[in-house]
Amino acid sequence: MPPTMAMFRGRRKPDIVTLWRGWEEAWVDAADGDSSEAWIEELERVWMVDEDSASPPARIIVLISGNGTNLQALIDACNTHLLPDSNIVRVVSDRKNAYGLTRAQAVGIPTTYHGILTYKHKYPDSDLEPKFDAARKAYDADLASILLKDEPDLVVCAGFMRILTTAFLNPVKEEKIPIINLHPSKPGDLLGADCIQRAWDEFESGTRTETGIMIHYVIEEVDMGEPIVSETIDITGCQHLEDLEARIHEREHGLIVKGAKTALAQLQTDGKLRT
Repeated sequence: MPPTMAMFRGRRKPDIVTLWRGWEEAWVDAADGDSSEAWIEELERVWMVDEDSASPPARIIVLISGNGTNLQALIDACNTHLLPDSNIVRVVSDRKNAYGLTRAQAVGIPTTYHGILTYKHKYPDSDLEPKFDAARKAYDADLASILLKDEPDLVVCAGFMRILTTAFLNPVKEEKIPIINLHPSKPGDLLGADCIQRAWDEFESGTRTETGIMIHYVIEEVDMGEPIVSETIDITGCQHLEDLEARIHEREHGLIVKGAKTALAQLQTDGKLRT
């Protein structure tokens, strides 16, 4: 017998094609000369109704600084069961040569390079230990403008190596767009930069046997936003820092997808997805 209509409702068109081809082969082999034309007509009718009534996919913008392996995980997951009904509408990098930009361009995702150097020249800081506060605020304000033009539902920081100021956070918050970040530590544990190195140093000194990774909402306080999902990483068995780094990065790819899916599901529940 053919699959029921309920099996196809809510699925995207490519998924339906894949499912139908598999079922059609098995069904035709088992059929006693019965025609499937009537069933195909019904499938097309339901398909058209579902397409007309379906909500547009969620719009995601990803911020990166480097190789983009976590970006690739998100790209691969979009419009699968791992991250359904979602599109990455732009990738923004603060580094011109970030390979993540190439990954995005290879699949037709618009990209933007938004570097800080121009802002440091425009807003110099002559202090002995310059912080470039004015440059950072101007940079972040323009970054917010770039993102808001694309009307995203969700912003994902996937290895974005900049601390975002309120010049970025406030305009995005006003539009009720959540920002999530990948951080290589458990909630409430190691904060800020160099967390993997710090966890390794404590492991070598005998004061730590595990660390973790988390996806959390971004707020002004660095790495202190509400956790969305997290995992514990066992350090035992690692012989070198590179072993721990590889163990963490391997698990990050799945967790960032899970975190994005959870954040989008919460937006759906709250009725805050853009339509």
